[in-house]
Amino acid sequence: MKQIGQGRTADIFETQENKIIKLYKMGFPQDAINQEYLISKFVYALGIHTPEPFELIQQDNRQGIIYRRIIGSTLLQMMSKSPWSIKKFSKKLAALHYELHSYDASGVLSQQKKVLANNIQGAPFLSELEKSRIRDYLESLPEGNLLCHGDFHPDNVLIGEESWIIDWMTGTAGNPAGDAARSVILFEYGTMPEGTPRLIKAAVSFLRNKIRKVYIKHYLDLSQMKYSDIDNWILPVAAARLVEWIPQEEQDKLLLVIRERLMKLAL
Repeated sequence: MKQIGQGRTADIFETQENKIIKLYKMGFPQDAINQEYLISKFVYALGIHTPEPFELIQQDNRQGIIYRRIIGSTLLQMMSKSPWSIKKFSKKLAALHYELHSYDASGVLSQQKKVLANNIQGAPFLSELEKSRIRDYLESLPEGNLLCHGDFHPDNVLIGEESWIIDWMTGTAGNPAGDAARSVILFEYGTMPEGTPRLIKAAVSFLRNKIRKVYIKHYLDLSQMKYSDIDNWILPVAAARLVEWIPQEEQDKLLLVIRERLMKLAL
């Protein structure tokens, strides 16, 4: 098989015509792979533009999923190649995010706040007291049952003849403001996936602030939210991200944000 992509958790291989295999790294949890498969099937059935999932497989002692192959470039690639169009691409990202938030996911997907609470409890580097305070704060935030992606950023959007949203492992039923907060955190503090060309990393780092500002403004215009609705979710979403496989540099930034916000809560 010919490898055509890679990330922190999986590698993408070309297989038979119009299909790809997403093979996860050795030791990646089987439950998480099953979850991505089931969520992808649900989202595809809703009519959202996402690659059709066909089946779970095992190959070369690795677990994987076979998907319909989509021809196109990620929005991240397009942004880095055409920085003069960054406003258009950022507004596109916001519009796609707003659109998926119109779907009801109640009774089907895991609850957003429950997932966040579990991740906060398992997060390294936080004391038990800090975790308890963050979970109590999370409990005070408004519930929701709308479809949330949980990891929505330019590398999870493919642009071809249509726009496609990929990587649904973190999909939940919840409050769109919390989902938008995750995107804001990724724009502000996230690092590029392993294997991202140096030129793209440099371009995105340079344009990151512009992307974030345009995305937020357009998302707020479409949703009629206030920025405070999103900002209220930054603390628990940042804490929950610590449980993920992220570089030390990003961990340090998130811990600083988390502790600054915890100090403000105490005032």
